[in-house]
Amino acid sequence: MHRVIINIGRLLYRYRAVIAVPFFILLVIFSRPGYIKIIPYFIIFIGLTIRFWAAGYIGKKARATTFSTGCRIINAPYKYLKHPLYVGNFFLVLGVVLLFNPTIWFAVLIMVLFLLVYTLIIMSESNYLKDLPKTKAHFQLVNCKGEISTIIIVLVIVLMYVLITISI
Repeated sequence: MHRVIINIGRLLYRYRAVIAVPFFILLVIFSRPGYIKIIPYFIIFIGLTIRFWAAGYIGKKARATTFSTGCRIINAPYKYLKHPLYVGNFFLVLGVVLLFNPTIWFAVLIMVLFLLVYTLIIMSESNYLKDLPKTKAHFQLVNCKGEISTIIIVLVIVLMYVLITISI
């Protein structure tokens, strides 16, 4: 059973970017946009900040479709959170869900599915990392280049929200 969970987590890791697309489409369909709210934007900002901080230490390895790092980082955000990029993702998803304001049942469903998917990914990744040597990394701004795509995706999502709100 443990091997099955690890393999499912590895599969989800490979397709983690595209898994979100159908849920986002459903989020748009079930959305009840209203006035501009500050709290969702603040939560999204927290998610982007955490991702930027973590990416500065791990770099492009975090964008791979397979686990590919040769070591386990143990300082900076990784000292406080085992998976800071995923924590950043949690805040991004939570902020977007709050922004689009779907029915409560759908908002809860999205968050529960997010936690389920990322729990499986974390279990699989932790299994991969357990025997790797520990290292202390240094923040490098160049490592954050991959976060440009995250910022673009968030901007597109916010633009879609604004367009939906205007069209109501």
